[in-house]
Amino acid sequence: MSTDDHRDKIEQARRELNRLALEFGMSDSRVLRQSIKLDALINEYIDVSTDKDSQLF
Repeated sequence: MSTDDHRDKIEQARRELNRLALEFGMSDSRVLRQSIKLDALINEYIDVSTDKDSQLF
């Protein structure tokens, strides 16, 4: 997956998190699950970005 694809998935997950939080409140389990999903996508993006950067040297 390219970094652009990662960014798109992160943005979609962020929008969904905001929607869920507005609809159900911050303490709802659906919001927590979506937050965890967003964190995982961000961590994956960082890992991919870091791997590419380290290959340059």
